[in-house]
Amino acid sequence: MVKRLETEVWELDNCSGCGMCVAACSKQVLAWQDDGHPVLQTRTKNLGLSKTTLDSCSFCQKFCEEVCPRLDHWMPIEAQTIQAVHARGPIFSGAPNDVIRAVISAGRSAGLLDGMIMLDLDRWNLKPVARIGTTVEQIVDTVGPQYLWAPIFDMLNEAIFEQKMENIAVIGTPCTAQAIRKLRSSTNPLLKPYQDAIRLSVAVFCTGVYKPEMIEEVLVNRMNVPRDQVRRLEISPDRQWLRATLWAGSVRTIQRQQAESYSRPGCGKCDDFLGESADLAVGSLGAPADASTMIVRSQTGDIFVRNAIQMGLLEATPDAVDLQALEAAASEKDRRERAQAFKDLEILMLDGLVDPKKRSEAIQQFIRLYRTPARPGVVENVPRGCTGC
Repeated sequence: MVKRLETEVWELDNCSGCGMCVAACSKQVLAWQDDGHPVLQTRTKNLGLSKTTLDSCSFCQKFCEEVCPRLDHWMPIEAQTIQAVHARGPIFSGAPNDVIRAVISAGRSAGLLDGMIMLDLDRWNLKPVARIGTTVEQIVDTVGPQYLWAPIFDMLNEAIFEQKMENIAVIGTPCTAQAIRKLRSSTNPLLKPYQDAIRLSVAVFCTGVYKPEMIEEVLVNRMNVPRDQVRRLEISPDRQWLRATLWAGSVRTIQRQQAESYSRPGCGKCDDFLGESADLAVGSLGAPADASTMIVRSQTGDIFVRNAIQMGLLEATPDAVDLQALEAAASEKDRRERAQAFKDLEILMLDGLVDPKKRSEAIQQFIRLYRTPARPGVVENVPRGCTGC
Protein backbone atom coordinates (compact mmCIF):
# COMPACT_ATOMS: atom_id res chain seq x y z
CA MET A 1 0.00 0.00 0.00
CA VAL A 2 1.04 3.63 -0.41
CA LYS A 3 0.15 4.42 3.21
CA ARG A 4 3.46 6.13 3.97
CA LEU A 5 3.11 8.33 0.92
CA GLU A 6 -0.46 9.21 1.90
CA THR A 7 0.22 9.99 5.57
CA GLU A 8 3.77 11.36 5.48
CA VAL A 9 3.83 13.09 2.10
CA TRP A 10 0.52 13.71 0.35
CA GLU A 11 -1.68 14.59 3.33
CA LEU A 12 0.99 17.00 4.62
CA ASP A 13 1.49 18.76 1.26
CA ASN A 14 5.11 17.59 1.17
CA CYS A 15 5.12 16.11 -2.34
CA SER A 16 8.00 17.42 -4.45
CA GLY A 17 6.11 16.67 -7.68
CA CYS A 18 9.07 14.87 -9.27
CA GLY A 19 6.96 11.93 -10.47
CA MET A 20 9.49 9.23 -9.55
CA CYS A 21 6.87 7.22 -7.65
CA VAL A 22 4.60 7.22 -10.72
CA ALA A 23 7.46 6.05 -12.95
CA ALA A 24 8.56 3.27 -10.60
CA CYS A 25 5.08 1.91 -9.76
CA SER A 26 5.17 -1.68 -11.05
CA LYS A 27 1.38 -1.91 -11.32
CA GLN A 28 0.92 1.53 -12.88
CA VAL A 29 -1.84 2.51 -10.47
CA LEU A 30 -0.34 5.88 -9.49
CA ALA A 31 -1.29 8.81 -11.70
CA TRP A 32 -1.56 12.59 -11.66
CA GLN A 33 -5.05 13.91 -11.02
CA ASP A 34 -4.02 17.53 -10.49
CA ASP A 35 -0.79 19.36 -9.73
CA GLY A 36 -0.80 18.55 -6.01
CA HIS A 37 0.39 14.97 -5.85
CA PRO A 38 -0.22 11.61 -7.53
CA VAL A 39 -3.25 9.57 -6.53
CA LEU A 40 -3.85 5.85 -6.20
CA GLN A 41 -6.25 4.81 -8.95
CA THR A 42 -8.88 2.18 -8.23
CA ARG A 43 -9.26 -0.91 -10.36
CA THR A 44 -12.51 -2.89 -10.59
CA LYS A 45 -13.40 -6.35 -11.86
CA ASN A 46 -16.75 -7.72 -12.90
CA LEU A 47 -17.75 -10.91 -11.10
CA GLY A 48 -21.00 -12.04 -12.64
CA LEU A 49 -23.44 -9.19 -12.20
CA SER A 50 -21.44 -7.53 -9.43
CA LYS A 51 -18.43 -5.24 -9.61
CA THR A 52 -15.59 -5.63 -7.11
CA THR A 53 -12.94 -3.07 -6.25
CA LEU A 54 -9.48 -4.61 -6.37
CA ASP A 55 -6.68 -3.94 -3.91
CA SER A 56 -4.10 -2.87 -6.49
CA CYS A 57 -1.24 -2.69 -3.99
CA SER A 58 -1.52 -6.26 -2.67
CA PHE A 59 1.80 -8.15 -2.76
CA CYS A 60 3.57 -5.00 -4.01
CA GLN A 61 7.19 -4.34 -3.08
CA LYS A 62 6.42 -0.65 -2.51
CA PHE A 63 8.65 0.78 -5.19
CA CYS A 64 6.94 4.14 -4.61
CA GLU A 65 8.34 4.29 -1.09
CA GLU A 66 11.73 3.06 -2.30
CA VAL A 67 12.14 6.11 -4.55
CA CYS A 68 10.25 8.96 -2.85
CA PRO A 69 12.77 11.64 -1.78
CA ARG A 70 10.44 13.07 0.85
CA LEU A 71 10.62 9.99 3.10
CA ASP A 72 14.28 10.66 4.01
CA HIS A 73 16.34 13.51 5.39
CA TRP A 74 19.33 14.17 3.16
CA MET A 75 22.76 15.21 4.34
CA PRO A 76 24.69 17.25 1.74
CA ILE A 77 27.21 15.50 -0.49
CA GLU A 78 30.45 17.39 0.07
CA ALA A 79 31.50 19.62 -2.80
CA GLN A 80 34.67 18.58 -4.63
CA THR A 81 35.09 21.81 -6.57
CA ILE A 82 33.28 25.14 -6.80
CA GLN A 83 34.04 27.36 -9.77
CA ALA A 84 32.62 30.07 -12.00
CA VAL A 85 31.92 28.85 -15.52
CA HIS A 86 30.93 30.12 -18.98
CA ALA A 87 29.48 28.23 -21.91
CA ARG A 88 31.58 28.60 -25.06
CA GLY A 89 30.85 27.91 -28.70
CA PRO A 90 28.56 29.81 -31.08
CA ILE A 91 27.32 31.82 -28.08
CA PHE A 92 29.50 32.89 -25.15
CA SER A 93 27.16 32.82 -22.16
CA GLY A 94 27.21 32.46 -18.41
CA ALA A 95 23.49 31.72 -18.02
CA PRO A 96 22.88 28.52 -16.00
CA ASN A 97 20.81 26.84 -18.73
CA ASP A 98 23.47 27.61 -21.37
CA VAL A 99 26.15 26.15 -19.12
CA ILE A 100 24.10 23.00 -18.57
CA ARG A 101 23.48 22.58 -22.29
CA ALA A 102 27.23 22.92 -22.94
CA VAL A 103 28.06 20.14 -20.46
CA ILE A 104 25.34 17.81 -21.77
CA SER A 105 26.17 18.50 -25.43
CA ALA A 106 29.83 17.73 -24.78
CA GLY A 107 28.87 14.52 -23.00
CA ARG A 108 26.65 13.43 -25.89
CA SER A 109 29.31 14.27 -28.48
CA ALA A 110 31.94 12.27 -26.57
CA GLY A 111 29.67 9.24 -26.24
CA LEU A 112 29.31 9.56 -22.47
CA LEU A 113 25.53 9.93 -22.83
CA ASP A 114 22.75 8.54 -25.00
CA GLY A 115 20.67 11.59 -24.22
CA MET A 116 18.98 13.57 -21.49
CA ILE A 117 15.67 14.22 -19.74
CA MET A 118 15.22 17.90 -18.93
CA LEU A 119 12.55 20.17 -17.56
CA ASP A 120 11.82 22.49 -20.45
CA LEU A 121 9.35 25.11 -21.65
CA ASP A 122 7.14 24.82 -24.71
CA ARG A 123 8.02 27.89 -26.77
CA TRP A 124 4.49 28.25 -28.16
CA ASN A 125 2.31 28.07 -25.05
CA LEU A 126 4.89 28.48 -22.23
CA LYS A 127 3.78 25.23 -20.61
CA PRO A 128 6.49 23.37 -18.67
CA VAL A 129 7.21 19.90 -20.04
CA ALA A 130 9.61 17.03 -19.42
CA ARG A 131 11.53 16.56 -22.65
CA ILE A 132 13.79 13.79 -23.97
CA GLY A 133 16.77 14.78 -26.12
CA THR A 134 18.90 12.18 -27.89
CA THR A 135 20.94 14.37 -30.26
CA VAL A 136 23.12 17.42 -29.76
CA GLU A 137 20.66 19.42 -31.87
CA GLN A 138 17.76 18.45 -29.59
CA ILE A 139 19.80 19.26 -26.48
CA VAL A 140 20.83 22.68 -27.78
CA ASP A 141 17.27 23.44 -28.88
CA THR A 142 15.86 23.16 -25.35
CA VAL A 143 15.08 26.25 -23.31
CA GLY A 144 15.95 24.54 -20.02
CA PRO A 145 14.39 24.65 -16.54
CA GLN A 146 12.31 27.79 -15.98
CA TYR A 147 11.11 27.27 -12.38
CA LEU A 148 7.70 26.12 -13.59
CA TRP A 149 6.56 22.73 -12.36
CA ALA A 150 6.19 19.55 -14.40
CA PRO A 151 6.74 15.92 -13.25
CA ILE A 152 10.07 15.26 -14.94
CA PHE A 153 10.17 11.50 -14.33
CA ASP A 154 6.99 10.98 -16.34
CA MET A 155 9.38 10.53 -19.28
CA LEU A 156 11.72 8.09 -17.55
CA ASN A 157 10.05 4.84 -18.66
CA GLU A 158 9.84 6.03 -22.26
CA ALA A 159 13.53 6.91 -22.26
CA ILE A 160 14.65 3.59 -20.74
CA PHE A 161 12.20 0.99 -22.07
CA GLU A 162 10.96 2.48 -25.34
CA GLN A 163 13.98 4.42 -26.59
CA LYS A 164 16.44 1.97 -24.96
CA MET A 165 18.66 4.73 -23.56
CA GLU A 166 21.42 3.32 -21.33
CA ASN A 167 23.25 6.49 -20.24
CA ILE A 168 20.89 9.32 -19.34
CA ALA A 169 21.46 12.75 -17.83
CA VAL A 170 18.54 14.12 -15.80
CA ILE A 171 18.39 17.91 -15.42
CA GLY A 172 15.92 19.41 -12.96
CA THR A 173 15.51 20.89 -9.49
CA PRO A 174 17.30 19.70 -6.30
CA CYS A 175 14.37 17.44 -5.35
CA THR A 176 14.85 15.66 -8.68
CA ALA A 177 18.45 14.93 -7.67
CA GLN A 178 17.23 13.74 -4.26
CA ALA A 179 14.90 11.25 -5.97
CA ILE A 180 17.82 9.92 -8.05
CA ARG A 181 19.94 9.64 -4.90
CA LYS A 182 17.14 7.70 -3.20
CA LEU A 183 16.87 5.45 -6.25
CA ARG A 184 20.63 4.81 -6.31
CA SER A 185 20.63 3.86 -2.62
CA SER A 186 17.97 1.16 -3.06
CA THR A 187 19.01 -2.48 -2.78
CA ASN A 188 15.95 -3.77 -4.62
CA PRO A 189 17.26 -5.59 -7.72
CA LEU A 190 14.08 -4.81 -9.66
CA LEU A 191 15.04 -1.12 -9.66
CA LYS A 192 18.41 -1.85 -11.25
CA PRO A 193 17.30 -0.88 -14.81
CA TYR A 194 16.65 2.65 -13.51
CA GLN A 195 19.86 2.75 -11.47
CA ASP A 196 21.98 1.64 -14.42
CA ALA A 197 20.37 4.01 -16.92
CA ILE A 198 20.72 7.29 -15.01
CA ARG A 199 24.36 8.29 -15.48
CA LEU A 200 24.33 11.95 -14.40
CA SER A 201 22.10 14.16 -12.26
CA VAL A 202 22.22 17.94 -12.68
CA ALA A 203 20.34 20.36 -10.43
CA VAL A 204 19.73 24.08 -10.83
CA PHE A 205 19.85 26.20 -7.69
CA CYS A 206 16.26 26.47 -6.51
CA THR A 207 14.18 27.87 -3.65
CA GLY A 208 10.92 26.56 -5.09
CA VAL A 209 8.98 26.18 -8.32
CA TYR A 210 5.73 27.74 -9.48
CA LYS A 211 2.51 26.24 -10.75
CA PRO A 212 2.09 26.63 -14.53
CA GLU A 213 -1.11 28.68 -14.20
CA MET A 214 0.98 31.60 -12.93
CA ILE A 215 1.90 32.38 -16.55
CA GLU A 216 -1.72 32.78 -17.61
CA GLU A 217 -2.99 34.58 -14.52
CA VAL A 218 -0.06 36.93 -13.87
CA LEU A 219 1.92 37.39 -17.08
CA VAL A 220 -0.88 37.18 -19.65
CA ASN A 221 -3.96 38.45 -17.82
CA ARG A 222 -2.46 41.03 -15.44
CA MET A 223 0.51 42.25 -17.47
CA ASN A 224 -0.98 41.82 -20.97
CA VAL A 225 2.05 39.94 -22.32
CA PRO A 226 1.17 37.59 -25.23
CA ARG A 227 2.51 34.07 -24.71
CA ASP A 228 4.22 33.94 -28.09
CA GLN A 229 6.27 37.05 -27.25
CA VAL A 230 8.10 35.44 -24.30
CA ARG A 231 11.59 34.16 -25.05
CA ARG A 232 12.61 32.85 -21.62
CA LEU A 233 11.94 33.13 -17.90
CA GLU A 234 14.52 33.55 -15.15
CA ILE A 235 14.41 34.10 -11.42
CA SER A 236 16.72 36.29 -9.35
CA PRO A 237 19.17 34.57 -6.97
CA ASP A 238 17.37 36.11 -3.98
CA ARG A 239 13.96 35.08 -5.40
CA GLN A 240 12.72 38.67 -5.26
CA TRP A 241 11.53 38.71 -8.88
CA LEU A 242 10.75 36.51 -11.86
CA ARG A 243 11.72 38.09 -15.17
CA ALA A 244 10.27 37.38 -18.61
CA THR A 245 12.53 38.33 -21.51
CA LEU A 246 10.60 39.00 -24.72
CA TRP A 247 11.73 38.28 -28.26
CA ALA A 248 11.68 42.01 -28.95
CA GLY A 249 14.36 42.47 -26.30
CA SER A 250 12.23 44.12 -23.62
CA VAL A 251 11.76 42.69 -20.12
CA ARG A 252 8.72 42.22 -17.88
CA THR A 253 9.30 41.69 -14.17
CA ILE A 254 6.97 39.77 -11.85
CA GLN A 255 7.56 40.72 -8.23
CA ARG A 256 7.85 38.03 -5.59
CA GLN A 257 4.56 39.00 -3.94
CA GLN A 258 2.69 38.42 -7.20
CA ALA A 259 4.18 34.99 -7.82
CA GLU A 260 4.54 33.52 -4.33
CA SER A 261 0.92 32.35 -4.06
CA TYR A 262 1.56 30.08 -7.06
CA SER A 263 4.43 28.18 -5.38
CA ARG A 264 3.98 24.43 -5.02
CA PRO A 265 3.13 23.62 -1.37
CA GLY A 266 5.69 20.81 -1.33
CA CYS A 267 8.52 23.27 -1.89
CA GLY A 268 8.12 24.39 1.73
CA LYS A 269 9.42 21.00 2.83
CA CYS A 270 12.60 21.24 0.79
CA ASP A 271 15.72 22.60 2.48
CA ASP A 272 18.09 22.04 -0.46
CA PHE A 273 18.84 25.20 -2.43
CA LEU A 274 22.27 24.28 -3.81
CA GLY A 275 21.55 20.84 -5.31
CA GLU A 276 23.29 19.01 -2.47
CA SER A 277 22.38 15.54 -3.80
CA ALA A 278 23.28 16.12 -7.45
CA ASP A 279 26.44 15.17 -9.34
CA LEU A 280 26.50 18.74 -10.65
CA ALA A 281 24.70 21.84 -9.36
CA VAL A 282 24.50 25.06 -11.37
CA GLY A 283 23.13 28.51 -10.59
CA SER A 284 23.82 32.20 -10.72
CA LEU A 285 24.25 32.73 -6.96
CA GLY A 286 27.80 33.60 -5.99
CA ALA A 287 29.08 33.95 -9.55
CA PRO A 288 30.17 37.12 -11.40
CA ALA A 289 27.46 38.86 -13.40
CA ASP A 290 28.39 37.10 -16.66
CA ALA A 291 28.94 33.60 -15.26
CA SER A 292 27.35 30.74 -13.32
CA THR A 293 28.48 28.90 -10.23
CA MET A 294 29.09 25.19 -10.79
CA ILE A 295 29.42 22.80 -7.84
CA VAL A 296 30.89 19.35 -8.57
CA ARG A 297 29.90 16.76 -5.97
CA SER A 298 30.91 13.42 -7.51
CA GLN A 299 33.52 11.78 -9.69
CA THR A 300 30.91 11.41 -12.43
CA GLY A 301 30.21 15.13 -12.36
CA ASP A 302 33.93 15.90 -12.51
CA ILE A 303 34.34 13.69 -15.60
CA PHE A 304 31.57 15.53 -17.44
CA VAL A 305 32.95 18.97 -16.54
CA ARG A 306 36.49 18.09 -17.59
CA ASN A 307 35.16 16.62 -20.82
CA ALA A 308 33.27 19.85 -21.62
CA ILE A 309 36.37 21.95 -20.86
CA GLN A 310 38.57 19.72 -23.01
CA MET A 311 36.12 20.00 -25.91
CA GLY A 312 36.19 23.80 -25.65
CA LEU A 313 32.49 24.11 -24.72
CA LEU A 314 33.10 25.23 -21.14
CA GLU A 315 35.45 27.72 -19.52
CA ALA A 316 36.09 27.63 -15.76
CA THR A 317 37.48 30.21 -13.31
CA PRO A 318 37.98 28.48 -9.93
CA ASP A 319 38.57 31.52 -7.68
CA ALA A 320 35.75 33.78 -8.88
CA VAL A 321 32.88 32.44 -6.76
CA ASP A 322 31.59 34.33 -3.72
CA LEU A 323 31.62 31.51 -1.18
CA GLN A 324 30.00 33.69 1.47
CA ALA A 325 26.89 33.96 -0.71
CA LEU A 326 26.71 30.16 -0.84
CA GLU A 327 27.20 29.96 2.92
CA ALA A 328 24.34 32.41 3.38
CA ALA A 329 22.15 30.11 1.29
CA ALA A 330 23.17 27.23 3.58
CA SER A 331 22.11 29.27 6.63
CA GLU A 332 18.74 29.85 4.96
CA LYS A 333 18.53 26.07 4.65
CA ASP A 334 19.09 25.75 8.41
CA ARG A 335 16.26 28.20 9.05
CA ARG A 336 13.91 26.20 6.85
CA GLU A 337 14.96 22.97 8.61
CA ARG A 338 14.05 24.49 11.96
CA ALA A 339 10.71 25.70 10.58
CA GLN A 340 10.02 22.17 9.39
CA ALA A 341 10.93 20.82 12.83
CA PHE A 342 8.26 23.05 14.39
CA LYS A 343 5.78 21.80 11.80
CA ASP A 344 6.64 18.21 12.73
CA LEU A 345 6.21 19.09 16.41
CA GLU A 346 2.72 20.39 15.74
CA ILE A 347 1.80 17.10 14.07
CA LEU A 348 3.30 15.10 16.96
CA MET A 349 1.29 17.13 19.47
CA LEU A 350 -1.91 16.37 17.60
CA ASP A 351 -1.05 12.68 17.41
CA GLY A 352 -0.17 12.72 21.10
CA LEU A 353 -3.77 13.51 22.00
CA VAL A 354 -4.68 9.90 21.21
CA ASP A 355 -1.34 8.05 21.32
CA PRO A 356 0.75 8.06 24.56
CA LYS A 357 3.91 7.07 22.65
CA LYS A 358 3.53 10.06 20.34
CA ARG A 359 2.93 12.23 23.38
CA SER A 360 6.33 11.27 24.78
CA GLU A 361 8.00 12.00 21.43
CA ALA A 362 6.28 15.38 21.29
CA ILE A 363 7.57 16.28 24.76
CA GLN A 364 11.14 15.41 23.83
CA GLN A 365 10.91 17.37 20.55
CA PHE A 366 9.44 20.34 22.45
CA ILE A 367 12.40 20.27 24.85
CA ARG A 368 14.93 20.09 22.01
CA LEU A 369 13.42 23.06 20.19
CA TYR A 370 12.63 25.37 23.10
CA ARG A 371 15.23 24.66 25.76
CA THR A 372 17.96 27.34 25.98
CA PRO A 373 21.45 25.80 25.70
CA ALA A 374 23.18 25.66 29.10
CA ARG A 375 26.06 28.07 29.67
CA PRO A 376 29.39 26.66 30.88
CA GLY A 377 29.68 26.58 34.67
CA VAL A 378 25.97 27.19 35.22
CA VAL A 379 23.89 24.50 36.90
CA GLU A 380 20.71 24.05 34.93
CA ASN A 381 17.55 24.09 37.01
CA VAL A 382 15.11 21.88 35.13
CA PRO A 383 11.51 22.65 36.11
CA ARG A 384 9.36 19.71 37.02
CA GLY A 385 6.08 19.15 35.31
CA CYS A 386 4.96 17.86 31.96
CA THR A 387 8.21 18.86 30.21
CA GLY A 388 10.57 17.93 33.01
CA CYS A 389 9.37 14.46 33.97
